[in-house]
Amino acid sequence: MKLTSIALAASLLPLAAHAQLGVHEHGFGQLNLAQSDDRLVLELFAPAADIVGFEHNPATGEERAAYEQAIDKGLNAAALFALPAAAGCVLQQASHIATDEHDEHDEHDEHDEHDEHDEHEHHDDLAHSDINLRYAWLCSQPEALNGLNAAGLFMAFPGFHRIEFQGLLRSGQTAATLTAEQPEVRW
Repeated sequence: MKLTSIALAASLLPLAAHAQLGVHEHGFGQLNLAQSDDRLVLELFAPAADIVGFEHNPATGEERAAYEQAIDKGLNAAALFALPAAAGCVLQQASHIATDEHDEHDEHDEHDEHDEHDEHEHHDDLAHSDINLRYAWLCSQPEALNGLNAAGLFMAFPGFHRIEFQGLLRSGQTAATLTAEQPEVRW
């Protein structure tokens, strides 16, 4: 299926970006785009602190609620991204991809009273957790798909200072640095 190959291509972009950058930087995100025929996939990678407000496993009911609320806000593609209306793109999927221990198990399952690790070590392990969100659209007029505006992303998550954008398009590749002052990319 074409969407699967686009998703695979989009998922490989951040590996190259993380290998080049080699750092986890608050206020910085990576937005990858892959377009093929009438399909468009976006992937957003960001430090959990910029999406959720903290990077450790949610330990209290309040933190769990804040985490879920932040992820729900992050999945609202229509509020975060604007595509050209003429392209007729319809969101097919928005998903949170499990990339860290937030999604795999609760902190209380991680340790028991006989464990040799202390709680401080566990929090150090999560000191650099990230969030990965993926969006997929089907576009009825893909030839009109010539840009993306991420102003809503900066409004929803004001901790972002910049987003590095990379795109694999039908016509080639593109890259840009997006900011709250310059949230739009054209190709």
